Amino acid sequence: MLGDFCCPVCKGALEDMVTGFHCAPCGREFEIVDGVPDFFIIETGHDADDPNKTWLDSEIVEARDMYYSLCARQLKGMAFCMQEIVRRTRPGCRVLEVGMGTGHFTRWLAEVAEPGTEIYAFDFSWPIIEKAKVNAGDLPSVMLFRANARGMLPFEDASFDIVLLRLAPLGPHGVPNAQAAFEMLKPGGWLFEAGWKRERFETPPTEWAIQHGFKSAEYHVWQYWRAQTVQERVAVEIEGERLASLGGPSGREMREKVEDGVYLKMTHENLLIAQK
Repeated sequence: MLGDFCCPVCKGALEDMVTGFHCAPCGREFEIVDGVPDFFIIETGHDADDPNKTWLDSEIVEARDMYYSLCARQLKGMAFCMQEIVRRTRPGCRVLEVGMGTGHFTRWLAEVAEPGTEIYAFDFSWPIIEKAKVNAGDLPSVMLFRANARGMLPFEDASFDIVLLRLAPLGPHGVPNAQAAFEMLKPGGWLFEAGWKRERFETPPTEWAIQHGFKSAEYHVWQYWRAQTVQERVAVEIEGERLASLGGPSGREMREKVEDGVYLKMTHENLLIAQK
């Protein structure tokens, strides 16, 4: 799929130069690296201490790829999310996946969306992108690219029918994800923002969404015990140990128990669905 991009800085039209893109209005050039357009723009003043830079580490990415290869489609909240997205897709529908990670959810979405749906999926880390290429890069409906979710994206406002965020930021620091997504959505478009923390809010997410321009919103929460394989536990331990060695947190706090020889993990998920 040939991406429909514009200059992330000036929003000018791009000329396809085979090895990259050239913006005639501002003169900037953007490379295509091993088939992946690179539109990464640094957000000045914040990148040096960005905790997401741990995702530049190939060992952490390898562990996370193993983890999601084993459990992505077991997550009840994400199964519901996919179901709700799919019924809103149609030929020509444009979906933006913010922070695609290693591509397991990208592939899931591409497999179940209506034929003719165009999925634009991006992340900032080359190790992550390499995994996503393996897991989803062969799908004709998917365009992978590199960009900074906190920086400027290579699209004009109101370019997408659906924006999907899961455990990823969007927009400059200080700007809520939902507010940044609102600008990216076409009138009538849908935001799906998924996570897996037990959140506490001063303002309920549905009320916040309505207050900031969305015409409807719903919020879902799941809490359940999920069987966890030995391989999945190993992946979590590897990631935690590597994070600790890099000076980061040792991993997520987990509630676990064993029943009849099966490891069970308490899983929390949440999902905001809002229509512009």
